[in-house]
Amino acid sequence: MSEQTEDDHTSETNCLAYAEDEPFLQQERPLRLFLPSETADPHANVNFPPVENGVDYLVSVADHLVGEGPPTPRDIKYAVLHLQAAAEVLLKARLQREHWSLVFKDPGTATREKFEKGDFESCTTDAALDRLKRIVGIPIDDKAAADIKSLVKSRNALQHYGLTAPARAVEARAASVLDFLLAFVYDHLLPQLTREEAAGIVSHLDGVSETVRELQSFLTKRRNRLRGELKDCQDRTLKCPDCAEWALVVGEGTGPTCRFCHIQWPDGNDFLIGNWIAEYRRTCPQCAEHTLIPAVSVAADKRLPLCFGCGTVFEDLVECDNCTELTEPSDTGMCSDCLAARFAKF
Repeated sequence: MSEQTEDDHTSETNCLAYAEDEPFLQQERPLRLFLPSETADPHANVNFPPVENGVDYLVSVADHLVGEGPPTPRDIKYAVLHLQAAAEVLLKARLQREHWSLVFKDPGTATREKFEKGDFESCTTDAALDRLKRIVGIPIDDKAAADIKSLVKSRNALQHYGLTAPARAVEARAASVLDFLLAFVYDHLLPQLTREEAAGIVSHLDGVSETVRELQSFLTKRRNRLRGELKDCQDRTLKCPDCAEWALVVGEGTGPTCRFCHIQWPDGNDFLIGNWIAEYRRTCPQCAEHTLIPAVSVAADKRLPLCFGCGTVFEDLVECDNCTELTEPSDTGMCSDCLAARFAKF
């Protein structure tokens, strides 16, 4: 019923850059946790009810993210794959509790026979989030939804053509999604299980909760350390599209760079092309490059004109009376180019 076929035997790819600038969670790697349905009997049937299945994926994510030293690229690869699988299974488990037809891509074509055979195309994770909010009435905040959607994109990239992303960014997103899914299981899935079913799952959620606490503790320490570095450049610090931290600094001389996850765009244009709608870009009065965004939300909690090429922060810009390019306010009402052309006539 998954929206795309899972294949945990995806070929290894050295796809995740890891910054070795500080220790991670220095502890012995725990033994893998086994849920009640797992068995060593080769003749036993595989039996993973949806909630138990989703929690087992969460246990796997915890195992891959917490260990001695930083997680390896392989650890992070499987953490991404299994965390997305957990999100899909658990969100759809709640939809199924509301009504089994809601997990179909098109509920209007749903039949009980297809559902019981698992012979149908299920809705996407995005659609599941939307249906949980609109139909079931579960409040899902925008940040959690954005983190899950980003996770789905990372999983699809990794599964089908390889993923290149800073490991710090993956960890930050993973910690956020893990935290959301834990609360989701406790609030919206466990209350509908029998006491015996819930008891068997809660013991394993405790281990996942400990992983989330350690990840968040690590991330908090890193944020606190960066706070001092970033205090003098708040007007040109943005939220990083990869790790969602307010640590992407513009105007460093080497292109926009995230101090948190270390991702870097050597060219301001490259960053803008990938993250901003083209018609928002204007010509910068300072460097004359087409890398100015007239209103950018920055870490200083305001919106202002910022050039992603030279890093110049403008307090205010107006349109030139002659050519409509943006310029700093002046008595003439014209930009420097138009003013120079006007004087050249004399």
